[in-house]
Amino acid sequence: MRRTAGRALALAALAGGAAAAYVAVVDALGTPGPGPQAAEAADTTLASRTVVFPGARVVVRAGGEGGACYRVVLGPSTAARACTTRLAPDEVSVAVSRTTVGGLAGARVRAVIVKLTRKGTTWATLRHGAFVAHLPKAHTARAVVKVLRDGTHVRIALRAGR
Repeated sequence: MRRTAGRALALAALAGGAAAAYVAVVDALGTPGPGPQAAEAADTTLASRTVVFPGARVVVRAGGEGGACYRVVLGPSTAARACTTRLAPDEVSVAVSRTTVGGLAGARVRAVIVKLTRKGTTWATLRHGAFVAHLPKAHTARAVVKVLRDGTHVRIALRAGR
């Protein structure tokens, strides 16, 4: 009797599992797939990674919904940090310290130029969607210019006191 009851219970569980799997598959087949918005969002998703530069590195940690936080690291310490909720292909996100400017650049950004006090300019090294520029002594960053693939230059003023 006990053996028959155990088998009946096992068969009932198997039938219930099969019915649940069938319902899930039918429901999934009736749902439309992701549209172009999902593909566009996937293009701008920032992955967790570390990009290494001479004398620095940018450590990116992906967050939810396409955002990310990143740190510009010099040696063992963090020089600057920032977060971005979403990075479009033609945007940059900038983190500034007294000695370094770093950040993330979208896929359509060709170069990043850092404008300095005392009429100075330095070009950032751009690699794998991240960039770093070391500032010369006695200079501070006053603006960042992003150069897009179509040749457009867009100036981004940095906060005073940086």
